[in-house]
Amino acid sequence: MSSVPATDPWLGFVLDFCNSYDLLENPRDRLSIPLVTRLAAHHELADPELTAADLEPVRGVRGELYRVFAEEDSQYEVLNEIFTRYGAQPRLVAGPRLAATGGADPVARLAVSAADALARAVADGAADRLRTCAGDPCRCVYVDRTKANRRRYCCELCNDRMASAAYRSRKS
Repeated sequence: MSSVPATDPWLGFVLDFCNSYDLLENPRDRLSIPLVTRLAAHHELADPELTAADLEPVRGVRGELYRVFAEEDSQYEVLNEIFTRYGAQPRLVAGPRLAATGGADPVARLAVSAADALARAVADGAADRLRTCAGDPCRCVYVDRTKANRRRYCCELCNDRMASAAYRSRKS
């Protein structure tokens, strides 16, 4: 049985960060360095101190983090790849628990901290609760926090869109 992951500012950041690419929005890709800074502030995290030159590497990080949600069968491998690529180091922190820290530059530190939040959720038994929306064409990420662990859509809008589509197909 899976457990609901604890509320974590970094996990909230990861969700918003990954969802900065949304197939239902125009433009689809809203990622910018000021947006990352605002998301960090919104989740009460330290300023990531990114520069305009970091935008493409940050997009790459977003894609790698998205894979943790999309590739349910290989979450461990994806997280380990991120930790290796960005130079994560294990540290014992208050709790006590192991945490991934490090990274040689702001992009690497962002990647390691975000991957650490996902790794904590996976390690706490919530791997199957990290999902992508089943609403077509939406593929936003979300954490299923329902007791029954049966949520399929990222939001009520996608749930309603898909219910309406199913109704229309039954009536035609």
